[in-house]
Amino acid sequence: MSSGFAQAIIVLLFFGFGIVTGVGIGERVAARLVTRRAYVLANVATLLVGAIATALSCLTPGAVLIGLVLGLMAGTIAGLKMGFGESVGPWKAHDRFFRVNKDQLRRAENGERAEAARRARRDGGPEPELISVQQDAEDAGNGGGAGKAPKRRKR
Repeated sequence: MSSGFAQAIIVLLFFGFGIVTGVGIGERVAARLVTRRAYVLANVATLLVGAIATALSCLTPGAVLIGLVLGLMAGTIAGLKMGFGESVGPWKAHDRFFRVNKDQLRRAENGERAEAARRARRDGGPEPELISVQQDAEDAGNGGGAGKAPKRRKR
């Protein structure tokens, strides 16, 4: 075996480690993002930092660090997408085509409600209600009888 095979294995290990680490980084960053604009800027920043880190890793004698940098970039972008909680941009077409992340597609339909939910999640407050829990006027008079069991007759 040559040293090229060993280097390829090390690059793959670094790539896997970079993906796992990048997903954690992306999810932590996405927890602070509220608007779609901030999400897009975080993706652009990830790509720019990744490009600079790739250029710097090419200057090193061994090219094994490129696997780590590419894994970090890929993992961070995936972590941003999953942590943001909404299908945005090309991810929306991806999710529709593969029929995955249906809850994220539903959230993407109403941007204001999704932004309010992300803001509440970031600030640690309760998320806005999606359904009404108020009683109807006709149920208010009889104590909201939907949850009460009928009375039994004595024989």
